[in-house]
Amino acid sequence: MDSKNEKKVIIKSRKNGCLFIMVWFVFLAFIAVLITRYAMSGINDMLGIGKENNTVTIDIPKGSNLDSVSKILYDNNVIANPNFFKLYSFVTKSTKGFSQGTYELKSNMDYEEILNHIRNQSNSKDIVSLTFREGMNIMEISDLLEENGVCDKEEFLNMCKSGEFNEKYDFIKEIPNGSSRHYLLEGYLFPDTYDFYRGESAKDSINRFLNNFQKRIIRKSNLEGYNDKVSVKELAIGEGKDLESLIIIASLVQAEAANKEDMYKVSSVIHNRLGTLSTGGKNSFGEYDLDRLRIDSTVWYPYRSRNVVPSEIVDNFKSKYNTYDINGLPPGPICNPGLEAIKAALKPDSTEYYYFCHSSSGSAFYAKTNDVHLINLRRAGLV
Repeated sequence: MDSKNEKKVIIKSRKNGCLFIMVWFVFLAFIAVLITRYAMSGINDMLGIGKENNTVTIDIPKGSNLDSVSKILYDNNVIANPNFFKLYSFVTKSTKGFSQGTYELKSNMDYEEILNHIRNQSNSKDIVSLTFREGMNIMEISDLLEENGVCDKEEFLNMCKSGEFNEKYDFIKEIPNGSSRHYLLEGYLFPDTYDFYRGESAKDSINRFLNNFQKRIIRKSNLEGYNDKVSVKELAIGEGKDLESLIIIASLVQAEAANKEDMYKVSSVIHNRLGTLSTGGKNSFGEYDLDRLRIDSTVWYPYRSRNVVPSEIVDNFKSKYNTYDINGLPPGPICNPGLEAIKAALKPDSTEYYYFCHSSSGSAFYAKTNDVHLINLRRAGLV
């Protein structure tokens, strides 16, 4: 190769070398930018910078490792960078010791706070499953919640008297005589089985009940006996009833009836008596004073019976719900009825009964007139 060609090769080689170096530097710069951005993003996430201050509840199953915990935190928006979280855990030697349980976290916690919180069993909010039977009243519900460490009884009772839930639930806001009721929410804490967190607020507990009532009664659903989805509220309106009256009647049915079949007959007695409000309490048999329902379970409300009324007030206690003293329905429900009692209140049996009673064994007796009712009372062993 002559010197001229050799010189050209050297120049070309130098140009290629310079281009390679430039590309390499650009590549390194690009990588540096990516690393810097990743590091900054990870550091911000690690320090909780720029995050909203929301409360998040997570469940950590038994035997969870760093990978599964990182995924849980990421899926619940507690952390934004699970890989950086795992790297931090390795560096700080915090890769083990995650305690099973339910934890309440703030979404703007830094990594150290998160790890300390979920590795300490005392921070766990245990879940407790409780069943509330049909017909329990608010005082009985509050007792069960407090006994199981869910929330404070007095806080719960006070919340049930307040208008705290009016804006969230239209069916509460629409209660026509809320100020005359002992507990505004009585009748609307739908009986069912619920999962609670121990130590949660009374407001959170009540929301669980009201959400279920809204789902079961207000929204359309597949109700037994109907081909299409319907809402109980719409059915009540179709029968000429408002929701409030329906729930009051259902609570009386729930408190008095011995069984499912009995509910529809007890409901018929209540409806028949209410029908005499327009006739001054007189029925077609010529009897009077039937516009007073005379239902025993209303006498001591908000207490279940005389023996649970506080001793210091029992002798002078007088309930404004007592249907021996008032005409028509009481100011509000006396308990929280189940769906069957609500259905019975919605569509009672068609009867001419104005009286009912039950024996101690639960046998039911019905009568059209007071004379027959007196005979039934003797048959039932009540006189």
